[in-house]
Amino acid sequence: MLVMNTVITGIGCDIVSISRLEPLLQKPRFLEKVYTPREQQCFAEGSSQRAAGIWAAKEAVSKALGTGFAGFGMLDIEIDHNEKGAPVVKLHGGAKAVFEKNGCSSIQLSISHEATAALAFAVAQ
Repeated sequence: MLVMNTVITGIGCDIVSISRLEPLLQKPRFLEKVYTPREQQCFAEGSSQRAAGIWAAKEAVSKALGTGFAGFGMLDIEIDHNEKGAPVVKLHGGAKAVFEKNGCSSIQLSISHEATAALAFAVAQ
C-alpha cells in the first residue's frame, strides 16, 4: 500500500465558455495581458479550446493559492506542458511569492475541454 504524506493547502476549479472567450482572442492587447508568449504559441493555430483551457487553469491555480488574483496578475501564472503533454504550472512574481508563503511544494493541474467549455482543476500541496 502506498502512503503519501502530502498536505493539500488549497484547491481551485474554474470553467469558462469558449464562445465567450473567442472574440477576446482576436485582440492583441488582451492576449498580452493574459497569456505569456509561450502560452500564445500553444494556441497559435487558432485553438480557442486550448486558450480557454489555459484561462481556466490560471483561474483554478489562483483559487488553489487561496488569493484569487489579489497581489498578482494573470501573467504571474504560466501554463506549460511536459513532454507527455500534461499541463505544468510555472509561477512568477507575486504568484510565486504566495506559493512560497503558503509553504507549498507543488501544484497539480488537470485541464479538460470540449466543444463549448473548458474546465481546470488545481491542487496546491
